[in-house]
Amino acid sequence: MGNKLVGYGSYLPERVMTNTDFERIMDTTDEWIVSRTGIRERHIARDDETVIDMAVIAAQRALENAKLTIDDIDMLIVANVTAELEFPSVGIQVLGRLGATRAQPAYDVRGACTGYIYALHNARAFFTAGMYNRIMIIGAEKMSRFIDWTDRSTAVLFGDGAGALIFEHSSSSYSGIIDTIVMGDGSGYDMLHASNDGKIVMNGPETYKRAVQLMPDAANYIMAHAGITADNVDWIVPHQANLRIISSCAEKLNFPLDKILVTVDRHANTSGASGVLALAHAFDSGIITHGQLVLYPAFGSGLTWGAALIRV
Repeated sequence: MGNKLVGYGSYLPERVMTNTDFERIMDTTDEWIVSRTGIRERHIARDDETVIDMAVIAAQRALENAKLTIDDIDMLIVANVTAELEFPSVGIQVLGRLGATRAQPAYDVRGACTGYIYALHNARAFFTAGMYNRIMIIGAEKMSRFIDWTDRSTAVLFGDGAGALIFEHSSSSYSGIIDTIVMGDGSGYDMLHASNDGKIVMNGPETYKRAVQLMPDAANYIMAHAGITADNVDWIVPHQANLRIISSCAEKLNFPLDKILVTVDRHANTSGASGVLALAHAFDSGIITHGQLVLYPAFGSGLTWGAALIRV
């Protein structure tokens, strides 16, 4: 039981915070930030703008793109670690805000920066089992809630936003979400986490070292499982954490940089929303076109890592 991509949507907050803005509030420079991260700007949500607000707009735009209503969706999965409420789930709240009248299941996955891969993994399993016809997957994060604005090593890295993809059942097994792999290692939880006071804490060198090892490992695993090589892949859409990480992964995969989709310069790291925001940008810009094969590897807090192979 295969699936196919039928709609997408995204949302970025109006406020854009540049590196020059950071120069005004801490001891840093645009040159320092760009040289170490590749990030030039990021979108920051308003104080009164919630994860739910962003997720709803992304979902509405995906539904409009697919020419569907929320009642056409059989299941909703949300990748998120920054919700304002511990419960109920972001997914259930999005259903309510969109006016769903069916009793659809909805839930969140907390895979941090790998969250969207975990959500895609879940959706593929449900399609394979033949349980649902249409599934919407949202990635929505308000990372600015957890930023320590006095810590230049982490404050410059993150941004806010949301994106959504809609997949539906297809007789083809080589379209939509073709394959996924997800992995985890709880012994590395302290490398990147939110402290008790709700601020991001990161061991930068160790996180970098593990990311440049595990993201290519996941990508190679999924290509081997699918019986393909990098030559068969049209685009790699990596988790947008840091340009140095992305470049190192491309080198290890022997994949040319002009086939690596990069949005970290304008979005920064949006955690579970990262990959879907990058895809939405590529669709809107005509960079990625219908029928192309996309490889999406990610690495995140947990430690979590994985990859998805998607024909768009």
